[in-house]
Amino acid sequence: MILGRTADRAEKRFKSLTKTLIEKLTSAIVSGKFAPGEPLSESALAATLKVEPVALREALRVLEAQGYVTFKPDDAAVVSNPTREEIEDSYTIAGVLEGLAVRRAVERASPQEVEHLRDLHNTLKEACHNRDLIGYFNANSNFHRFIADLARNERLYRLIEQLRHEIQRTRVLLLRTPERLDYSMREHDQIMDAFLKKNPALAESTMVRHMQNQMETLRKLTDTGEQR
Repeated sequence: MILGRTADRAEKRFKSLTKTLIEKLTSAIVSGKFAPGEPLSESALAATLKVEPVALREALRVLEAQGYVTFKPDDAAVVSNPTREEIEDSYTIAGVLEGLAVRRAVERASPQEVEHLRDLHNTLKEACHNRDLIGYFNANSNFHRFIADLARNERLYRLIEQLRHEIQRTRVLLLRTPERLDYSMREHDQIMDAFLKKNPALAESTMVRHMQNQMETLRKLTDTGEQR
């Protein structure tokens, strides 16, 4: 019993440490302390942060899932910095798939589900109003994920999830363009409006345009090198 309690305490400490590391590293990436494409030396970070390598590796894996960090084939971690080709490939396909998903979602969503989507939309608006970029990206993911779920097509949902994981890697670049936030919010307002009007075609065209606009913003960043 004592060993069990000790193990539980150790696990809680590890989770707490990992959470703190995630917050510190995210803050460093978002603030520009670590630039897109910059290597993240695990030994140097562990020494600087005074933590065990296993906790640091766990934090980096979480940041990889969130799109902030990319692991190279040699298992070295770097701050995510997708290429123009990767951006175009992911956003072009995602626009088509998410456009289809939102069309189906408008056709199939119940009034209660539309109301829940409005709640997610309001959370997005609040993050935008507060200029909370990280909160905005998290709320944005929830909004899009719920729309994909409403399409009631498991294969389509899985394909979108796979692509959104790739797209998440662009958030490091988009966080450096806060002026894009207001444009993005207006586009989400239009998507929500299409649900309220029960207009599948409008929802699809708005979603495709939203994804294209994001792609254009990222293209400009990669062309001008502003992300460096």
